[in-house]
Amino acid sequence: MVRANAGFYLHTRRFKVILPIYVILGLIFPILYGANVLQRPADIYSYTSAALAELVSATTLLVAMLAGDAISQDFGRQGFFTLTQPVRRSEIMLARTFAAFLFSALAMLVWIGIGLGSGLAFYSAVVPNGALILAFSVLLVGSVVSFVVLFSSLFKSPTMSVVVSVLVVWLVMPIITGILDLVGVEPWFLLTYAGGVVDSLAEKVYPPHATSIPVSAASAGASATAAPSITLTTFTPYVWEAAVIMVAYLVVSLALGWFVYSRKELRDVS
Repeated sequence: MVRANAGFYLHTRRFKVILPIYVILGLIFPILYGANVLQRPADIYSYTSAALAELVSATTLLVAMLAGDAISQDFGRQGFFTLTQPVRRSEIMLARTFAAFLFSALAMLVWIGIGLGSGLAFYSAVVPNGALILAFSVLLVGSVVSFVVLFSSLFKSPTMSVVVSVLVVWLVMPIITGILDLVGVEPWFLLTYAGGVVDSLAEKVYPPHATSIPVSAASAGASATAAPSITLTTFTPYVWEAAVIMVAYLVVSLALGWFVYSRKELRDVS
């Protein structure tokens, strides 16, 4: 089953288009730095942190495109072929999930490899936490794949499952994080929050768990006397905390996705 689903990604345009796009995206800034179009960061730590800053967003979009229809496709016309075969649904779900994880991780590791490799070329060094960065990147991909597969099991439309997955992680979670920062509450229950551990590990000194910044409306153009002041608190997950959050998302999402998938009925969609 895994081989069949892996063949699906290898023989369709989906992965063949996505992988070159991520290679190009990974090469843009190294090329601009190498050509002196942009000023190169001061050290390997700043360079690597900047290269990995959009990892969560990039991972979410990548996984949504590769795994968004992993389960929902079985509740359209294709399901009348797939679900009538003498194969257990658990095998189908695990095979599709693993295949989506395998190719998502491959694309992300290529992108991260370009970032770490270009840093080595420019600075003749790699950040000391390089192995941890790779490990957490793979764990993040697995967590996002499980989360997207859960949404795929909830919707019969592959397009809907992709759109909802992207909106939840790209729009809803950042909005919740911003609101919680304003009230000084740690967003420990959000996968995007845990994903911040990757670029934080690239910094020379791991950031403090909480950083409070006074923000005055005067900086936005209001008069200094009448300008209210608020405190914006940004949080960085502990390394162990990020691991726990990601593993929890991976396990709980898979369990809920299986619960829905195993009980969902196949209906005619003529």
